[in-house]
Amino acid sequence: MLKPLESHKPATSTTFLPHDRPDMLRKLKEIKFDESDRLSANYKNLDWFGFEAISIYERDGNIIGFSSIVHRPEYFEEGECRILNRYYESAEMRRTSKVIADDHVCEMAMQQTHIAKELGFKKAFISRCRSPRHLKKFIENMSEKTRTKWQMEEEKVAVCNPEVDECWQYKAWTELC
Repeated sequence: MLKPLESHKPATSTTFLPHDRPDMLRKLKEIKFDESDRLSANYKNLDWFGFEAISIYERDGNIIGFSSIVHRPEYFEEGECRILNRYYESAEMRRTSKVIADDHVCEMAMQQTHIAKELGFKKAFISRCRSPRHLKKFIENMSEKTRTKWQMEEEKVAVCNPEVDECWQYKAWTELC
C-alpha cells in the first residue's frame, strides 16, 4: 500500500518563475555541492534564468533540494517540457528508504506540471539515463498517488545533444490537458 500524497513531507516544496524570486536565486547560487557526488558537476554554474520555472525544497529556511522545468526546442517536441530537470536532494534530504516516488517528489512534480500548463506547454516528461525499471516503478507509483496518466517510451531518446551518451535517456511523459 502506498502512502497518501499528504503524508510525510520532509520539506516544503515551492515552484516559481526565475524572475519572480531573486532572493531564492541568490540562495541557490550559494549551495555547496559534495564533490564525491557523481552528479555534482551537473549542478554547478547553472543559468537559473535559463529555466522556465524552478522548484525548491526548504526546511527551516534552508534550501535542501531543487529541480527545474526546461524547454529545449532543438531537442524536444513542440509544446513539450522536461520536469524534475537537474533534480537534486542534499544529503540531509536523502533517505535510505526504498520508497520510489515519495510524497515530496510527487508534490514537486505536480507543482511543475501545473505551472508548465499555465506557461502553455502541452506535454511534460521526466527522463533518466539509467535503469528503465526504476523510472517505470517511479511513474507507476506517481500515477497512483497523483491520479495522473503517464506513458513510457520503450527505447532511449535524445533529450539533449545526441552525440553525448548521457543525453540518450529513458523518457516518461504526460499530456497537460
